[in-house]
Amino acid sequence: MQDVFLRSKFSIQINFTIISNIITAHTIPHNPTVYQELKVNDDERLFASNIDFNAPTVIHFHAFMELPADGSGIVIREAYVQRGDTNVIMVDAQRLEAGPWYFTAAENTWYIGRFAAQFIDYLVSRGLKLSNTHLIGHSLGAQAAGVAGASLTSGRVARITGLDPALPLFSKVPLEQRLDASDAEFVDVIHTDAGIFGFPGTIGHADFYPNGGTSPQPGCNLEVVFKQQLLLNKFFCSHWRSYQYYTESVIRPASFVATSCPSWHEYRRGDCVDSPQVHMGFGIDTNARGNFYLMTHRDSPFSIQ
Repeated sequence: MQDVFLRSKFSIQINFTIISNIITAHTIPHNPTVYQELKVNDDERLFASNIDFNAPTVIHFHAFMELPADGSGIVIREAYVQRGDTNVIMVDAQRLEAGPWYFTAAENTWYIGRFAAQFIDYLVSRGLKLSNTHLIGHSLGAQAAGVAGASLTSGRVARITGLDPALPLFSKVPLEQRLDASDAEFVDVIHTDAGIFGFPGTIGHADFYPNGGTSPQPGCNLEVVFKQQLLLNKFFCSHWRSYQYYTESVIRPASFVATSCPSWHEYRRGDCVDSPQVHMGFGIDTNARGNFYLMTHRDSPFSIQ
C-alpha cells in the first residue's frame, strides 16, 4: 500500500503482533451486550465462546475515530439483538483508526482488512460458512471490509455492505485496496455523503442513493444540526445517515423501497416510476443490480414506507 499512501511522520509501524487481538464477538441472544474476545488460531477462546456456526454471522468494521462499542457498531449490534440468533463480530481496530491523523488511519485499512481475512479464514477452518457470512463496514470500515473480502483464501463471503465508504485518499487507489464488487458474492452500498466524506461513484452490484446520496441528507441541514449543539453532528450528520438507515432496515426489512433509475434527476422527474424496485438495506434482493434511488424522512423512522 506504500505505493499509494506515502508514509507520514505520524505513521506507526504495523505488524500482525500489534493487531493480533482486534476481534470481539457478541452472539445473540447468549451474550448480546458483553463481548467475548476471539483471536486467530486460539481454539480455546473460540470453543469457550457462544459462537454458533449454524447461525448467520455479521462482521462489523467501524469507522475513523470510532470504537466498536459506539457509533455504527453499537446501533447495528442492538438492531441484530432485536432480530434474534446471530453472531455479531466486531473488528476492534481503534488503535489503528484512532485520530487525529486520518492519513495514518486510511493507510491502516489495508492491514486491518488483511488481518481480518486471516481471522475469517481461521473461522472457516473451524466451521464458519462463508455462504452465511455478511461483512458490514462504515466509512473507512467499508474500505477495510473490501480488503478483507478480497484477501480471503477460503472463498468469498456471501455479502459485503458498504455504508458510505470513505472517499478521502481512496479516489485513486487500486481496486484491491478499497471496496468493489469483486470482494463478495454480493456487494451493496448506501451513499449518503457522496463527494465529501463518502465515495461518490458506483462501487457494488447495487448502489443506493437516498435523497440523491449527497449532503445534506434530510434533517442534516445547518439549522438543524446547530440546534443540536454537537460539533461532530455538524460535520458528519449526512455521513452517519448511512448506518442509521441500515440499522432501521435490520429492524424493518420491508422498509426503504428504492427504484432503479439512471440518475437522481430522472428519478425526481418521474421517469422511472415503472422501473424495478427493491428494499435498501437488510432486506435487499441479492439479485439487484444497478443504481437505486429513494427519499427518506428527516427523522427516525426514516423510511417513508
